Amino acid sequence: MQKSASTLLTGLSAMLVTLLIWSSFFLSLRAASHSSLTTADIALLRFVPAALLFGWCCRSRFRAIFATPKRYLALIAWGAGLPYFLIAGWGLQAVPVADGASLIPGILPLFVSGIAAFYYRESISAARRVGLCLIAVGIACFVYKSLINGQPNLLKGYGILLFASLSWAWYTIAMRVSGLTAIEGAAVIAISGCILLALGSLSGTVTFNLTSAGSQEILYHFLVQGIGVGMVSSLCYAMAISRLGAEVSAALGAFTPVLAAALAFPFFSEPLTSQTLLAMAFVVFGAITASEVLPLRLNKSLKKAFR
Repeated sequence: MQKSASTLLTGLSAMLVTLLIWSSFFLSLRAASHSSLTTADIALLRFVPAALLFGWCCRSRFRAIFATPKRYLALIAWGAGLPYFLIAGWGLQAVPVADGASLIPGILPLFVSGIAAFYYRESISAARRVGLCLIAVGIACFVYKSLINGQPNLLKGYGILLFASLSWAWYTIAMRVSGLTAIEGAAVIAISGCILLALGSLSGTVTFNLTSAGSQEILYHFLVQGIGVGMVSSLCYAMAISRLGAEVSAALGAFTPVLAAALAFPFFSEPLTSQTLLAMAFVVFGAITASEVLPLRLNKSLKKAFR
């Protein structure tokens, strides 16, 4: 059944908002390396508002949430909560926004498929295998760029971002098999982030500097991280999936690095080199192909080629 024009428009609008917020997430973490705010400050702005909102929404579901296998809760809290946030922020301090936005979401299908195939013995379609190969070529292009330019710190940043993407992949798998709803998962992420921040503050492993930062800077990160990433993007992405389908939404999500790179130029004066564009193109088109939104006839051709 064909979707109506209004359904498509609603889905595309929701996806555009999602892409803007996801791109702003990388800009916000990159901006932290040039600001008086610490990564813990931005994490505080990210997790506290979401914990209040989703904690309230799930107040009658806490017992059921705690009944979820603890390994799944731990993977969700790690893979999309404070540990992931800190790892991604650390990596983005060393690499341009375009590189970070390409590596974390772009390589996600590679890790998710690898985990699903190795641990759950899921089969991988021909189209997904082609997409994963393109993503691998994109990773190799990023590594090659670092080596020929003699930038070992850049290579270190890529490794950190790959670890962040792997963490997000485990979160994705854990959410799939846990049986939690999107709001319940968001509550686990936000509340666990607040608990870990409190423990980090008590132990002295994280420091806060909110009182010394300007109000405009705090408001920017609060709107991007607390309201945008923490609340709005989850709802908009769910709406996009319901209107466009999971495959199309995932394919459109692969354009996050393109938008993030376009926004990074006026904000941070980060130029796009031909090497970055080539690597980004492989990752983006690999992610689109892995999402299996290719025409049916092309999928059939790929299936024959991989027999």
